[in-house]
Amino acid sequence: MKQREGESYEDWAKRVQMYEHGWAMQRIAEGNTVDSVLEDMSKRITQKLLHPLYKEISKSIISTYDAEAGKKEYEEKYLKYRAPVADHVEGHLFDKNE
Repeated sequence: MKQREGESYEDWAKRVQMYEHGWAMQRIAEGNTVDSVLEDMSKRITQKLLHPLYKEISKSIISTYDAEAGKKEYEEKYLKYRAPVADHVEGHLFDKNE
């Protein structure tokens, strides 16, 4: 269900809620259990209401993120760095007298 041109998020969310309520009532009338219908309805409403927010976040990240600079920074920070082995681990693992 798409948000209409000029429609506020709150009005659209109310439309989603009414639509999903109708969908749930149909499923219950078909003989599905109330618990399973409510669980499905809550997931569907959550997914629909979060979709425009995720879309906007994705747009802002994509437009400002420099992939090449990110790769270079990752290589510098993580691929070239090797953490020192802890003294207590090295001593116990390789001490053949114990």
